[in-house]
Amino acid sequence: MIPAKPARWANIVFSKYLKRLMKRSFNSVQLLGDVPDLVPDLPVLLLPNHSTWWDGFFAYWLNKQLFQRPFYLLMLERELKKYPFFRKVGAFGITQENPKSVIKTMAYTRSLLAMDSHPLITIFPQGELLPNMRRPLGYKNGVERILQKYDGRVNVLPVAIRCEFLGKQLPDAHLLFGKNHVFCRDSFPGMQWLEEIEEHVLQDLSQQIDTGEIGCNLLTAIPERSKDISITGNFSRDIELLNKPVNLLK
Repeated sequence: MIPAKPARWANIVFSKYLKRLMKRSFNSVQLLGDVPDLVPDLPVLLLPNHSTWWDGFFAYWLNKQLFQRPFYLLMLERELKKYPFFRKVGAFGITQENPKSVIKTMAYTRSLLAMDSHPLITIFPQGELLPNMRRPLGYKNGVERILQKYDGRVNVLPVAIRCEFLGKQLPDAHLLFGKNHVFCRDSFPGMQWLEEIEEHVLQDLSQQIDTGEIGCNLLTAIPERSKDISITGNFSRDIELLNKPVNLLK
């Protein structure tokens, strides 16, 4: 298990970098539907489907644009070792095949939920990348295991993500929130219920895409920032550069 080591400078730099990267890679990042109301003094579990390499970045950007909470994201330990910079923007790692790592990760996640800053923690309940149209979604029991031993209440917020090429050279990313629910360990209905909720949100998202619904483009709905972060086009090289904050902030 690898813990996160969030750093303010890293989030400042990464936010600028990520916005430019997404603008180069997507025609738009459309948020369809409404932004749900969260209970402000409770932490958030943000629970997306996981069908693209970009999903963690979308979660980060949603939090930055809409919620502005301390951000954490659970990812595979082997991937986090490839990109250790992500620890500085809230990523922590799990080895799913290692029972000790799983137990430590569950306990660590509960410690994050208990923080006074009421963070937003992103977990992919599927536990792996799967095709967007896969049904059932194949949820693992991680979220339930976390809540079973957590004493407080939590905002549980599903979100659906789907990317489509729709008449442009670059794809459009589409995101849609489900209803926010507040649960404690005794009131959580279980993973089958959560999986069915996400499937309904994904179906709603597909229908809105099919009917040509237009949402808020999260890449243009905020003022432009200074363009002082260069992009090489090589993701691994870019992340190496982000480990050098002094040079990047000159």
